[in-house]
Amino acid sequence: MALKLRELEVSLGNRRVLSGIDAEFQPGRVTAILGPNGSGKSTLVKALAGLIELDRGHVTLDKRAVGRLDPRERARLIGYLPQEPDVHWRVTVEDLVALGRLPRRAPFAGPSAEDRQAVAAALQATGTASFAGRIVTELSGGERARVLLARVLAGMPDWLLADEPLASLDPVHQLDLLDQLRGLAGAGMGVVVVLHDLLQAARAADDVLLLREGRIVAFGPARDVLSHQPLRDAFGVEVMVIGDDQGRLLPVPIGRSKPLQS
Repeated sequence: MALKLRELEVSLGNRRVLSGIDAEFQPGRVTAILGPNGSGKSTLVKALAGLIELDRGHVTLDKRAVGRLDPRERARLIGYLPQEPDVHWRVTVEDLVALGRLPRRAPFAGPSAEDRQAVAAALQATGTASFAGRIVTELSGGERARVLLARVLAGMPDWLLADEPLASLDPVHQLDLLDQLRGLAGAGMGVVVVLHDLLQAARAADDVLLLREGRIVAFGPARDVLSHQPLRDAFGVEVMVIGDDQGRLLPVPIGRSKPLQS
Protein backbone atom coordinates (compact mmCIF):
# COMPACT_ATOMS: atom_id res chain seq x y z
CA MET A 1 0.00 0.00 0.00
CA ALA A 2 1.87 3.05 -1.25
CA LEU A 3 1.50 6.33 0.63
CA LYS A 4 1.27 9.15 -1.90
CA LEU A 5 1.31 12.96 -1.87
CA ARG A 6 0.07 14.83 -4.90
CA GLU A 7 0.27 18.60 -5.54
CA LEU A 8 0.34 19.18 -1.80
CA GLU A 9 0.16 22.69 -0.39
CA VAL A 10 -0.17 23.48 3.32
CA SER A 11 -0.29 26.78 5.20
CA LEU A 12 0.02 27.47 8.90
CA GLY A 13 -1.69 30.76 9.65
CA ASN A 14 -0.76 33.13 6.85
CA ARG A 15 2.49 31.35 6.00
CA ARG A 16 2.77 28.78 3.20
CA VAL A 17 4.78 25.90 4.67
CA LEU A 18 4.65 23.30 1.88
CA SER A 19 4.28 23.92 -1.85
CA GLY A 20 4.05 21.61 -4.85
CA ILE A 21 4.88 18.41 -2.99
CA ASP A 22 4.67 15.23 -5.07
CA ALA A 23 6.08 12.06 -3.55
CA GLU A 24 5.34 8.36 -3.25
CA PHE A 25 6.52 6.28 -0.31
CA GLN A 26 6.74 2.51 -0.61
CA PRO A 27 6.15 -0.15 2.06
CA GLY A 28 9.13 -2.22 3.08
CA ARG A 29 11.45 0.79 2.87
CA VAL A 30 12.79 3.41 5.29
CA THR A 31 12.41 6.93 3.94
CA ALA A 32 14.24 9.72 5.78
CA ILE A 33 13.01 13.30 5.51
CA LEU A 34 15.78 15.85 5.96
CA GLY A 35 16.09 19.59 5.60
CA PRO A 36 17.11 22.78 7.41
CA ASN A 37 15.14 24.04 10.39
CA GLY A 38 11.80 25.44 9.28
CA SER A 39 11.79 23.61 5.95
CA GLY A 40 8.44 21.89 6.63
CA LYS A 41 9.54 18.40 7.73
CA SER A 42 7.15 18.06 10.67
CA THR A 43 4.28 19.53 8.67
CA LEU A 44 4.90 17.02 5.90
CA VAL A 45 4.73 14.09 8.33
CA LYS A 46 1.51 15.43 9.88
CA ALA A 47 0.02 15.73 6.40
CA LEU A 48 0.97 12.12 5.70
CA ALA A 49 -0.79 11.10 8.92
CA GLY A 50 -3.95 13.00 7.96
CA LEU A 51 -3.66 15.30 10.97
CA ILE A 52 -3.74 18.74 9.34
CA GLU A 53 -5.89 20.54 6.83
CA LEU A 54 -4.54 20.82 3.28
CA ASP A 55 -4.80 23.96 1.17
CA ARG A 56 -4.52 21.91 -1.99
CA GLY A 57 -3.71 18.40 -3.15
CA HIS A 58 -4.30 15.07 -1.48
CA VAL A 59 -2.70 12.28 0.54
CA THR A 60 -3.68 8.73 -0.31
CA LEU A 61 -2.95 5.28 1.08
CA ASP A 62 -3.75 2.48 -1.33
CA LYS A 63 -5.69 5.05 -3.41
CA ARG A 64 -7.85 6.06 -0.42
CA ALA A 65 -7.78 9.61 0.96
CA VAL A 66 -6.05 9.44 4.35
CA GLY A 67 -7.96 12.42 5.73
CA ARG A 68 -11.30 10.73 5.03
CA LEU A 69 -10.54 7.43 6.71
CA ASP A 70 -12.42 6.55 9.87
CA PRO A 71 -10.08 7.56 12.75
CA ARG A 72 -9.94 4.02 14.15
CA GLU A 73 -9.08 2.57 10.77
CA ARG A 74 -6.50 5.26 10.17
CA ALA A 75 -4.93 4.46 13.54
CA ARG A 76 -4.74 0.78 12.58
CA LEU A 77 -3.00 1.63 9.32
CA ILE A 78 -0.75 4.52 10.34
CA GLY A 79 1.21 4.85 13.57
CA TYR A 80 2.33 8.42 14.24
CA LEU A 81 5.05 9.39 16.71
CA PRO A 82 5.12 13.19 17.19
CA GLN A 83 8.24 15.25 17.76
CA GLU A 84 7.41 16.24 21.35
CA PRO A 85 4.88 13.73 22.70
CA ASP A 86 3.43 14.61 26.08
CA VAL A 87 2.26 12.23 28.78
CA HIS A 88 0.33 13.75 31.65
CA TRP A 89 -1.17 10.62 33.22
CA ARG A 90 0.36 8.71 36.12
CA VAL A 91 0.05 5.32 34.46
CA THR A 92 2.49 2.46 34.24
CA VAL A 93 4.61 1.90 31.17
CA GLU A 94 2.74 -1.32 30.39
CA ASP A 95 -0.66 0.38 30.63
CA LEU A 96 0.45 3.22 28.35
CA VAL A 97 1.83 0.83 25.74
CA ALA A 98 -1.43 -1.12 25.90
CA LEU A 99 -3.28 1.99 24.72
CA GLY A 100 -1.72 1.34 21.33
CA ARG A 101 -4.02 -1.67 21.00
CA LEU A 102 -7.26 0.32 21.37
CA PRO A 103 -7.87 0.79 17.60
CA ARG A 104 -7.80 -3.00 17.24
CA ARG A 105 -10.23 -3.75 20.08
CA ALA A 106 -14.01 -3.59 20.04
CA PRO A 107 -15.44 -0.73 22.14
CA PHE A 108 -15.47 -1.56 25.88
CA ALA A 109 -13.78 -4.92 25.24
CA GLY A 110 -11.00 -6.04 27.54
CA PRO A 111 -7.54 -6.97 26.31
CA SER A 112 -7.25 -10.28 24.49
CA ALA A 113 -4.36 -12.72 24.52
CA GLU A 114 -3.29 -11.22 21.19
CA ASP A 115 -3.30 -7.73 22.73
CA ARG A 116 -1.14 -8.85 25.65
CA GLN A 117 1.26 -10.60 23.30
CA ALA A 118 1.57 -7.47 21.10
CA VAL A 119 2.26 -5.28 24.14
CA ALA A 120 4.92 -7.68 25.42
CA ALA A 121 6.57 -7.78 21.99
CA ALA A 122 6.60 -3.98 21.72
CA LEU A 123 8.14 -3.63 25.19
CA GLN A 124 10.80 -6.18 24.32
CA ALA A 125 11.56 -4.59 20.96
CA THR A 126 12.14 -1.15 22.46
CA GLY A 127 14.12 -2.35 25.48
CA THR A 128 11.47 -1.12 27.92
CA ALA A 129 10.24 -4.43 29.34
CA SER A 130 12.54 -4.10 32.37
CA PHE A 131 10.62 -1.06 33.62
CA ALA A 132 7.11 -1.99 32.48
CA GLY A 133 5.77 -1.42 35.99
CA ARG A 134 7.21 2.08 36.45
CA ILE A 135 5.16 5.28 36.21
CA VAL A 136 5.65 6.96 32.84
CA THR A 137 5.88 10.51 34.21
CA GLU A 138 8.84 9.46 36.37
CA LEU A 139 10.94 8.27 33.44
CA SER A 140 13.77 10.15 31.79
CA GLY A 141 13.15 11.80 28.44
CA GLY A 142 14.96 9.04 26.57
CA GLU A 143 13.12 6.28 28.41
CA ARG A 144 9.79 7.98 27.75
CA ALA A 145 10.60 8.31 24.04
CA ARG A 146 11.21 4.56 23.80
CA VAL A 147 7.96 3.82 25.65
CA LEU A 148 5.97 6.01 23.28
CA LEU A 149 7.50 4.21 20.34
CA ALA A 150 6.46 0.94 21.98
CA ARG A 151 2.88 2.22 22.19
CA VAL A 152 2.88 2.84 18.44
CA LEU A 153 4.44 -0.54 17.68
CA ALA A 154 1.92 -2.36 19.87
CA GLY A 155 -0.79 -1.28 17.43
CA MET A 156 1.05 -3.14 14.62
CA PRO A 157 0.36 -0.47 11.97
CA ASP A 158 1.22 -0.86 8.32
CA TRP A 159 3.06 2.48 8.39
CA LEU A 160 5.21 4.18 11.01
CA LEU A 161 5.61 7.96 10.76
CA ALA A 162 8.16 9.25 13.27
CA ASP A 163 9.14 12.90 13.75
CA GLU A 164 12.70 13.14 15.09
CA PRO A 165 12.50 10.00 17.24
CA LEU A 166 16.24 10.13 18.05
CA ALA A 167 16.18 13.55 19.70
CA SER A 168 16.03 12.33 23.33
CA LEU A 169 18.11 9.18 22.94
CA ASP A 170 21.74 8.54 23.83
CA PRO A 171 24.02 7.25 21.05
CA VAL A 172 23.54 3.57 21.91
CA HIS A 173 19.76 3.80 21.84
CA GLN A 174 19.91 5.90 18.67
CA LEU A 175 21.77 3.07 16.96
CA ASP A 176 19.33 0.52 18.39
CA LEU A 177 16.37 2.48 17.09
CA LEU A 178 17.85 2.87 13.62
CA ASP A 179 18.43 -0.88 13.50
CA GLN A 180 14.84 -1.39 14.64
CA LEU A 181 13.52 0.82 11.86
CA ARG A 182 15.50 -1.26 9.38
CA GLY A 183 14.01 -4.41 10.88
CA LEU A 184 10.45 -3.07 10.67
CA ALA A 185 10.92 -2.18 7.02
CA GLY A 186 12.45 -5.58 6.40
CA ALA A 187 9.27 -7.13 7.79
CA GLY A 188 7.19 -5.12 5.30
CA MET A 189 6.25 -2.00 7.25
CA GLY A 190 6.56 1.38 5.56
CA VAL A 191 8.71 3.74 7.64
CA VAL A 192 8.96 7.51 7.19
CA VAL A 193 11.23 9.24 9.69
CA VAL A 194 12.36 12.84 10.15
CA LEU A 195 16.07 13.03 10.93
CA HIS A 196 18.66 15.77 11.29
CA ASP A 197 21.92 13.84 11.13
CA LEU A 198 23.19 12.96 7.66
CA LEU A 199 25.16 9.96 8.90
CA GLN A 200 22.11 8.53 10.66
CA ALA A 201 20.10 8.92 7.48
CA ALA A 202 22.81 7.22 5.42
CA ARG A 203 22.92 4.36 7.90
CA ALA A 204 19.16 3.71 8.09
CA ALA A 205 17.41 5.01 4.98
CA ASP A 206 16.65 3.33 1.70
CA ASP A 207 15.31 6.62 0.32
CA VAL A 208 15.78 10.26 1.29
CA LEU A 209 13.55 13.26 0.68
CA LEU A 210 15.31 16.62 1.00
CA LEU A 211 13.24 19.72 1.78
CA ARG A 212 14.16 23.37 1.67
CA GLU A 213 11.71 26.24 2.26
CA GLY A 214 8.73 23.91 1.83
CA ARG A 215 9.78 22.44 -1.52
CA ILE A 216 11.45 19.20 -2.51
CA VAL A 217 15.10 19.60 -3.43
CA ALA A 218 15.69 15.92 -4.14
CA PHE A 219 13.96 12.59 -3.57
CA GLY A 220 15.30 9.16 -4.36
CA PRO A 221 17.69 6.42 -3.25
CA ALA A 222 19.81 7.47 -0.28
CA ARG A 223 23.15 6.99 -2.03
CA ASP A 224 22.06 9.40 -4.79
CA VAL A 225 20.43 12.08 -2.62
CA LEU A 226 23.05 12.12 0.15
CA SER A 227 25.67 13.39 -2.24
CA HIS A 228 27.47 16.63 -2.94
CA GLN A 229 25.05 18.70 -5.04
CA PRO A 230 21.73 17.81 -3.36
CA LEU A 231 23.16 18.49 0.10
CA ARG A 232 24.74 21.72 -1.15
CA ASP A 233 21.35 22.80 -2.51
CA ALA A 234 19.40 21.84 0.62
CA PHE A 235 21.75 22.78 3.44
CA GLY A 236 24.40 24.99 1.91
CA VAL A 237 27.14 22.65 3.12
CA GLU A 238 30.03 20.79 1.53
CA VAL A 239 30.45 17.12 2.41
CA MET A 240 33.13 14.51 2.18
CA VAL A 241 31.61 11.18 1.14
CA ILE A 242 33.32 8.13 2.58
CA GLY A 243 32.49 4.43 2.39
CA ASP A 244 32.03 2.11 5.34
CA ASP A 245 32.67 -1.62 5.68
CA GLN A 246 29.07 -2.38 4.62
CA GLY A 247 29.33 -0.53 1.32
CA ARG A 248 27.31 2.48 2.43
CA LEU A 249 28.29 5.99 1.39
CA LEU A 250 28.45 8.30 4.41
CA PRO A 251 28.34 12.09 3.88
CA VAL A 252 30.41 13.99 6.46
CA PRO A 253 29.81 17.79 6.56
CA ILE A 254 33.12 19.65 6.32
CA GLY A 255 32.05 23.29 5.91
CA ARG A 256 29.66 25.79 4.45
CA SER A 257 29.35 26.02 0.70
CA LYS A 258 31.10 28.99 -0.80
CA PRO A 259 28.85 31.44 -2.67
CA LEU A 260 29.17 31.42 -6.44
CA GLN A 261 31.44 34.14 -7.81
CA SER A 262 29.73 36.56 -10.19
